[in-house]
Formats: sequence, structure tokens, C-alpha cells
Amino acid sequence: MEEVFEPLGRFILRVIKWIIIDAIIEFVLKGTGHVVLKLLTFGKYPRAGRDEGRTVAVGFISFVVVFVCLAMIA
Repeated sequence: MEEVFEPLGRFILRVIKWIIIDAIIEFVLKGTGHVVLKLLTFGKYPRAGRDEGRTVAVGFISFVVVFVCLAMIA
């Protein structure tokens, strides 16, 4: 019986992991990148539908900068 439920459980856990990672990228990185770009460009960027990749990249870079600054302080 374990041979039947083990792959099913693994599949369900992979789907949950994918949903959580997608939510982190969508809300945390994209949201942070959107706010940072708006602040740095005085509201000019990001444009709707065009700068999705840049928004996520700026969000990631801003998190890296924050963690590096925290590490330097500690």
C-alpha cells in the first residue's frame, strides 16, 4: 500500500512547494522591485506589462543589498 501512496504524497508536496515558491516570487520579489523602481525613477518605471523581468530582478537585488548591509552591521 505504501508503494501507491508514496509517489502521490511526493507529487502533492512538489505542487505545494511550487505554489509557495511562485507566491514568494510573485508577491515578495515583484512587489519589492516595483516599489524600489517607483522610488528610484520618481514614478516613471515600471511600465504596466513591459518591465516584469526588471521588476523581479530589482526586487532580488534589493534583497541581496539589504542582507549584505545587515551582515556588515553584525
